[in-house]
Amino acid sequence: MRTLVLLSSVAILSTLAVKCKYDGKDLENNEVITVQNAFRIKCLTEDNGSWKTEIIGCVTPDGTEINAGEKKEVGDKVHECVKSESGQVSLKESKGRTAACPGGQKHGEQWQEKSFKFRCGDGGVVKFEACVGQDGSVIPAGETGKIGGFDVKCEQHANGTITMQAANDPKSYDCTAKDGSSKKNGEEYVEGNFVRKCGDYGQGKIIGCHAENVGNTIGINQNVTSGDIVYSCTKDGSNYSFKTYSLKAN
Repeated sequence: MRTLVLLSSVAILSTLAVKCKYDGKDLENNEVITVQNAFRIKCLTEDNGSWKTEIIGCVTPDGTEINAGEKKEVGDKVHECVKSESGQVSLKESKGRTAACPGGQKHGEQWQEKSFKFRCGDGGVVKFEACVGQDGSVIPAGETGKIGGFDVKCEQHANGTITMQAANDPKSYDCTAKDGSSKKNGEEYVEGNFVRKCGDYGQGKIIGCHAENVGNTIGINQNVTSGDIVYSCTKDGSNYSFKTYSLKAN
């Protein structure tokens, strides 16, 4: 906020032709001039020879006149001409309703940063609008919605921090096996030649391989020999494979 200040002149008694004097200049009764490119000064004379100059208003940088005690919105700024009881007048400038936001976004403009949507609100204030999932799902601020099948809460906290997190305990979700059965968090189960463990948010993660002739789970990137067969469980990047090799000579 920018503020310019000016004090009114006190009344003076004169025995000559009644004129006001301001900064070395003679002013006629009711004559108004602009000083400091910001204030409007008016000359007031009396029949008894006294005179005074009074600040009656302000002038904005673009030339808009504002009466003392009033305010006007000019473009994207609000200008207020404030006059105190002592006669001090100040021109205050603040952001108007249509002011741009700090990032240069125009009033009413929406944009997205990572997983969050914002809007440039009144006075150039950034308003948090919504959370956005990787699948494009949108959850309005302060509400709970589904992203990837999970209940997610989109929230802006009192300190300004924005979070998008599971509305429920991550361990409260069941996993669904290929045969349609439900598995509890931490439960291990077999799907074909792979062993999965039900993790947070109902995600079944492969933890090893399964072979009928091997009693225990075969760990990732491990080989187990049973009889004349080698069972190999490997992971390459995000791909898992289970293979068997015979030790018998051809």
